[in-house]
Amino acid sequence: MLIKQSDYHRIYKVINSLLIGEDANPATASMYFSTFGAFILEHHYKVKAKPKGGLAAYNLEGTRILFADHREDGYVSGAGENFHCWVEADGWAIDFMAPTFSESVPGLAMPSKMFQRPLLSMAPSINDLGQSGDFFYRSEPEAMSQRFADWRKHPMIGDLATVATNWFRKSPKQMQASIAVQDQRGRTKTVHLVGNSLTGAW
Repeated sequence: MLIKQSDYHRIYKVINSLLIGEDANPATASMYFSTFGAFILEHHYKVKAKPKGGLAAYNLEGTRILFADHREDGYVSGAGENFHCWVEADGWAIDFMAPTFSESVPGLAMPSKMFQRPLLSMAPSINDLGQSGDFFYRSEPEAMSQRFADWRKHPMIGDLATVATNWFRKSPKQMQASIAVQDQRGRTKTVHLVGNSLTGAW
């Protein structure tokens, strides 16, 4: 593993807490989880971590989850509205949003677990997700670069990424249970560290 499950859990909780504090749109949550997660990994672990986006498919305990749009020609694409984002770092695929899947996918009931897998273990195609934990990604660089460029124009994005990086501490160091964050109008609010407990890894 690139990072310990305890540190994965902390990174997820930091980003999750900031999202809740900002009333962020769940539809764009994977952009926050991937971008902030990559930022934290680069800062605290000194690894090259890149947020990626496009088509994502998972088999999680027999439930298949697909983030993609169905095209008229019968194929699926991750370049449209139903995209997903993840992090690639040192040969690993990490999805810091995975613990929230049961909340972000309507009607889905599953435990919260860590998703951190070697990129070499990725399924050869979207049709080869036979076992729990199998995954398939197809990055859409052009579509995502435009999407990320528009998204990053919001001034709070960079500020929140810095807050996330400063809040995170590797275990066993103590982390603050809450922090004070200023909004765009200069008002200060308290953000508490919250998130689902993890019951293992996919």
